Amino acid sequence: MAAINFENLFNGLKTDVVTLATASFKTLATEAATDAQNLLQEMKEKLARWTILLAEKKLTPDDFELLINAQKDLIEMKVLQKAGLTAIRIEQFRDSVVNLVADSIFHVIGL
Repeated sequence: MAAINFENLFNGLKTDVVTLATASFKTLATEAATDAQNLLQEMKEKLARWTILLAEKKLTPDDFELLINAQKDLIEMKVLQKAGLTAIRIEQFRDSVVNLVADSIFHVIGL
């Protein structure tokens, strides 16, 4: 298996979350994109470490998902909260971002 270029993967994820934000919110797309990119940035270091462990098969896909889902609960989407979006919609969007991250990493690794 070729080595994972995490920076390229991460840059692709940043682009993908902007696309997700635009598709999810018509009037708050900019705010959603900002929050999603902030979520990624806050997770970047751990995500890089976990991605390497996953690629090396030192971490199972289930463990990987558990780790990133645990991080999701620690990160607030402040811009969307300020914009007055309901907690349920924020949670749904945050879940979508985390699912996108996991699916993208699984795809790159070949899982």
